Amino acid sequence: MELEKNVFVGTYARAPVVIQSGKGCELYDVDGKEYPDMTAGIAVYSLGDGDPDWVNAMIEQAHTLTHVGNVYYSIPQVRLEFYLIYLYGCDSWKAPPVANSGTEANEAAIKFARKFQRFSHPDKKLPTTEFIAFTHSFHGRTMGSVALTSKEHYRLPFEPVMPGVKFIEYGNFEEAKKAMQHGKTAAVFIEPI
Repeated sequence: MELEKNVFVGTYARAPVVIQSGKGCELYDVDGKEYPDMTAGIAVYSLGDGDPDWVNAMIEQAHTLTHVGNVYYSIPQVRLEFYLIYLYGCDSWKAPPVANSGTEANEAAIKFARKFQRFSHPDKKLPTTEFIAFTHSFHGRTMGSVALTSKEHYRLPFEPVMPGVKFIEYGNFEEAKKAMQHGKTAAVFIEPI
C-alpha cells in the first residue's frame, strides 16, 4: 500500500486491503483472509472469479486470436452482436459497438445521440445537442462522461467540460418531463441501478 502511493495517481479512495486472488464471489487478501466481493469491479464485472467455463473460453480464445482491430471482420464479434439483439428482443435495430468500459459506452451514446439528432433533422441550422442527467450520478472519467456526472468533485477539475448538460434532481419526474424538450434535448442519461 505504501509503494502504491509512489507510483499511482490517487484516483480512488482504496480500502486498506491487498487482494491477491478470487474464487466465485469471494476475494482473498495476501494473508488468506476471505471477503465477499460486494463491488463486482464497480458494477462492471459480475461474473465472479475463476469460473472454469469462462477461464477455458478465455484460454481457448487466447490460443486462437487475441485481438482484431475494427478494420477487419470477426465471426465471434458478429455472433455476439446477433446474440445481443436476440437477447433484448430488438430485431429492428443494430447492436451498439462493443466497449470495454462504461465510460466508453457512454461516449458512444453521446456521439450516437448527437449524430441521430443531426441526421434526423437536417433542416435545422443548429443541431440538437442538449443532454439531461440527474443528481448523484457518475457516468465515467472521459470528458463527455464527466460532463454528464453531477458530482462536482469529479467534474470541476476538468472544466470547461462539454456544454449543454442540464442536471435534474434524481427521482423528480415532473421536473424531468418539463426539461425534456423536442428539438432541444438530444438524450437523457440515467443510472437505473
